[in-house]
Amino acid sequence: MLGAMLYVHAGKGHYIPAKAVTDAMERAGHQTCLLDMFDVLRAPFWQWFCKHEWRFMLHHPRIERFYHRLMDTHFIASVVRFLSVRLHINRDFLAWYEQTKPDFILCTNFLGGSVIATIAKQAKLKVPVFVYAADVFNNPKAGYHHKIDRLFIPTELGVKNLLNQGYTSNQVRLSPFPLQTSIQQMEHLSKSQARQSLGLEDRFTILLNLGGEGIGSTALIKQLIKNKLAWQVVVVGNLSEHTKLRFHALARELPGMNIHTPGFVSNIGLYMLACDVQAGKAGANALMESLSLGRPFMINELLHAARDTQAFFDEYKVGWVIRRPKQQMITLKNFAEDQQAQRLMQERLASLPLSFSSDLFVNLLLNEMQALAD
Repeated sequence: MLGAMLYVHAGKGHYIPAKAVTDAMERAGHQTCLLDMFDVLRAPFWQWFCKHEWRFMLHHPRIERFYHRLMDTHFIASVVRFLSVRLHINRDFLAWYEQTKPDFILCTNFLGGSVIATIAKQAKLKVPVFVYAADVFNNPKAGYHHKIDRLFIPTELGVKNLLNQGYTSNQVRLSPFPLQTSIQQMEHLSKSQARQSLGLEDRFTILLNLGGEGIGSTALIKQLIKNKLAWQVVVVGNLSEHTKLRFHALARELPGMNIHTPGFVSNIGLYMLACDVQAGKAGANALMESLSLGRPFMINELLHAARDTQAFFDEYKVGWVIRRPKQQMITLKNFAEDQQAQRLMQERLASLPLSFSSDLFVNLLLNEMQALAD
């Protein structure tokens, strides 16, 4: 069987689940192709635009929340569907399909619904088009298509939101979260063991995740320094040398504060095991990976696509959404000094109604393929 996984290069949030499913498919003995959707469509401008628009929005989260809320409508989806079958991308996609002939297509970006599904359904291609909702609690309305074969989402809140958008219960499936291979197959060390393995001190540790774009603020660190909280902070992400220097310069202001800046790492799961709390913007992969390893998450910028994370945290109490750096500091200080709160947090994390496995995700996907064939 040949599965085609199509992602969009707007940060790592769509590539990582596509790669995770690709790896799991190959472990199960199937063939795969992992491709940027805009390469398939031969649309280099839109490939460039998505990448740089996302970077701009990360620098300006207030603009992101306004702009993406404005664009996240069924009307925009209808415009995208209309253009998809009238531009050259229609011809180029069909040429790719005839050459590749995948048994199914899985899109990990919402545009797979309004672009790929539209072209495939109009051309009456006999290939299931699946979409994985990478935002985990929702999927943008701009990707809506009423004939998507299946839409996979790993949270019950996400299922509810998709049904409210107009998808049917025959289309929406509650799925496992497709963990990337490095985390799914890693050994689950204790905090102390993970810290020792990474050369970190065995004390209260914050993992500050700036994501694949390496974009984030030093405001929380400044608050820790101001309040003389000499904790251990590990900063990960695709960091520039200038960003690393900024963090180390801050650390020198408070004797005893320990800041590590490993940047982009291939063993991110080990760093999550080593921390007490992970913090950063609401990237779905970082959030869900953190929860899978039993670590709470503090979100410092709630982007539009992650807006429903607040409702999830309100219900399950496994993290915080706090924009003000001073309040972030106070919340972390209270958590660090309260052993009972930490024990209760671990109990809540262990009882989350979530499943984490790319292998189980592939099993579900193949079962749905069989159901469609029958």
